[in-house]
Amino acid sequence: MKPICGWRCCYKLYSVQISVLIALFGFAQLELLPMWQAQLSPRAYAVLNSALGLLLFIARLIKQGPDQDIQS
Repeated sequence: MKPICGWRCCYKLYSVQISVLIALFGFAQLELLPMWQAQLSPRAYAVLNSALGLLLFIARLIKQGPDQDIQS
């Protein structure tokens, strides 16, 4: 498997940024959710995570740069 062209700049891709955000929310659930349980229900947290997952799917469909020729 070959990495995408320009993989060193992957931090600029929306899908990578959203993926990192989803991962941070996962870690936050372990540490912060017990403190926020009175304010944030598990249902609200699940809806937030699902919305971020859907946003990740949409971000993967967005063209984010100039056309590049695919070389094999």
